[in-house]
Amino acid sequence: MKPKIAPEYYYRNFLHPKYWVTWIGIFALYLISWLPYSAKQWLGSTLGILMYKQGGSRLQVTRTTINACFPELSDEQKEEMIKQSFIANMKGLVETTIAWWGNHKPLIDKLEVHGYEHLKEAESRGKGVLLVGGHFSIMDLAGPLANSVFDFSYMYRPNNNPLFDAIIERSRTRYRHEKFNKFQISEMNDYIKQGNTVWYGYDQDFGARRSVFAPFFGIQTATVKMTMSLARSTQATVVMVSQLREGNGVYSVRFSPIFENLAEDDDITAATRLNQQLEEFVRIHPEQYLWMHRRFNSRPEGEPRFYPKKKRNKDSSRAVSDTPLTLPTKSKL
Repeated sequence: MKPKIAPEYYYRNFLHPKYWVTWIGIFALYLISWLPYSAKQWLGSTLGILMYKQGGSRLQVTRTTINACFPELSDEQKEEMIKQSFIANMKGLVETTIAWWGNHKPLIDKLEVHGYEHLKEAESRGKGVLLVGGHFSIMDLAGPLANSVFDFSYMYRPNNNPLFDAIIERSRTRYRHEKFNKFQISEMNDYIKQGNTVWYGYDQDFGARRSVFAPFFGIQTATVKMTMSLARSTQATVVMVSQLREGNGVYSVRFSPIFENLAEDDDITAATRLNQQLEEFVRIHPEQYLWMHRRFNSRPEGEPRFYPKKKRNKDSSRAVSDTPLTLPTKSKL
């Protein structure tokens, strides 16, 4: 049965000339989707190296963050991780074309699933599952991979570019079940309480006011309180999930043990437990984490700025994706 497209995502809504540049970019991505898998990986690596060599603010942010998180590595090892991070993220961009227009089955057939027993135990408790996760370089491709293991529903932030948001959400109708934005918390709570599973990417910096500070790679990190609020309001069973590229066309989905009694913890204790598990997942393939994000932008009171101040271009339009599912920063599984 062909998935139903919501009227706000009809292509005829985006024929105005202001969308033409976006259409050109989308057409280029569509052409990439027809390349063989090996060619996609080569293209992603090439784009990653070019982006790394280009430098700029993303390189500065990535270098600052990785240098702070891995003091035990030599300068050469850290620089290699920085370069590999750019390669991993550009591979993720190219792999997104598989999620949107390609055949998922060959990758699903080789998918490795670790800790599946933890998910099954969480589901068996019948209270719904809050599946928290981090933002890794497997962007929207994480969606169909995850959906082969559990019914993929998620909380998301719409893309600032309406056409790009339409492309993303149209593609996700191929595999996702329900989606909820920040104005649909009540609906999402009810959905979870009915025994369903929802993924929530909790590892973005939404400012000190919405967060508590808890250690992540030894650094006090703004960790959103929403995760703990959702756990308490739904009484759901909480599990963490990660999605990683293992090489040679093999991908993995990993589930953590259940976070027992997380809703009873204070916010800082709960955030610390979550960050410790996320760090454990990140260390499996550290170059695949989204280090380009200003993860430590918000600082505890009295601490100096972690990153240089952003340069603003008043004439530029900002289009940041919600995905995973990250493209490049907001929602990843």
